[in-house]
Amino acid sequence: MTRRHVKSLALVAMAGLLVFGLSTALAGKKTEKDITIDQVPAAVKATILKEAGDNKIEEIEEVSQDGKVVCYEAEWKTGGKEIEIKVDPSGKLLSKEIEDDDDDDDDDDDD
Repeated sequence: MTRRHVKSLALVAMAGLLVFGLSTALAGKKTEKDITIDQVPAAVKATILKEAGDNKIEEIEEVSQDGKVVCYEAEWKTGGKEIEIKVDPSGKLLSKEIEDDDDDDDDDDDD
């Protein structure tokens, strides 16, 4: 490889890193904070309690993007299933995921 090619590759690599860095910076910082049911807005609390019914809520997280709350996530188990919902700050149900309770992230399968 000639010196010219090396310089060109170095410039392309630096440009790529710059673009990646800028896109990461512009995407903002996403944070998740564990909270209790009493810390969510009333409309969010009503939606979570309605969806969970008599089931024990195991976890609630406040999800923020660039310091602004974008949604709340709540999890509970029922009938061998793990339920996770996402609720926007106004109390609107955004999504509901249902997974088998044995689908843990530690992946202990003996395949």
